[in-house]
Amino acid sequence: MQLAIEIPDELGQRVLQHDNVQLFVQTAIEKLLQEEQQASFMKVPPLTKSLIGIMENSNINELDYKRHLEEKYL
Repeated sequence: MQLAIEIPDELGQRVLQHDNVQLFVQTAIEKLLQEEQQASFMKVPPLTKSLIGIMENSNINELDYKRHLEEKYL
């Protein structure tokens, strides 16, 4: 696929200094899209955010927690 975009001359000159312009631009765009996707996953509601790490220093392990949930809901 071909894509044409307008960029400032100075930026274009900097991009053209790379040996493989196509690979450079492709890699940069992929990285930006990946960062954008990760940022959208990081949008956690305030209540959930306040609970992150709350059990970190407790004596309860994951197996105990699963057992508790099974007893409570099954």
